[in-house]
Amino acid sequence: MRLVEDYLDHEDLRAIKAVYESNTPRFDLLVKASGLDPKRDFQHTNLRNLDFCGADLRGFDFSGSDLRQSAKNSNTLIDDTTIFGNAKIDWIDRDSLPIVLKMQQIEAVTTPNNRRLLLNELTTEFGKTPHVVTYMISAATNASDLETFLDFSGFIPKDLSAHQFKTLRGKAQTLLKKRLSRARSRTGRERTAIFSIDSIANQLRNSPSSLSEHIYERLVKVVSEKQHTISLKGMATIEPNDLTEAFARIGY
Repeated sequence: MRLVEDYLDHEDLRAIKAVYESNTPRFDLLVKASGLDPKRDFQHTNLRNLDFCGADLRGFDFSGSDLRQSAKNSNTLIDDTTIFGNAKIDWIDRDSLPIVLKMQQIEAVTTPNNRRLLLNELTTEFGKTPHVVTYMISAATNASDLETFLDFSGFIPKDLSAHQFKTLRGKAQTLLKKRLSRARSRTGRERTAIFSIDSIANQLRNSPSSLSEHIYERLVKVVSEKQHTISLKGMATIEPNDLTEAFARIGY
């Protein structure tokens, strides 16, 4: 039996790999990663139901293509260098969709409680569809602090792809290192970092059926493997290194 690879040359496989490993949903950046030509490769093509939100479409030639039900928003860049000759167009304006408005509200909040409240509303109203999960993974990956990351991870489901786990694991490790470093720098004492760990563990513990629970399960395993845990009959203080190891096991 012939495999897909048998029908593709090296450049095709490189392009597919580049798109698959990309961390961006933006159409123009995916095109750039794939090596496709915006001026030639999108003419007379079925492009229905694609997401052009935030994409820079300047210089693209969509002559004769079908773009019906494709989405754009106020950040989609289109000018006189974007060619739509004989194209079929029926845009969906994402800025006016309820789910997008909810996501924009989430991005705008500045307090964890309000963020979690809106995330609960998002997943309750629209479900954990692939679109919603992709949004939450992207938001977690772009988080600037661990608390924000954990807010999103509390709603991200456990059943993720290896690539999604890898992306989230790398971000979580970076933010945890930053959080612990900041905690230690305040007093210069390791005990300060331990207090910080307690709040992180509590947040992980209280998020059932989520990525946070996935991380907490690994934290429990790390702590249970410690030699002094056995000698203390199951009682042990969670230390910074324990959480560091648990984060390193995300996806495993």
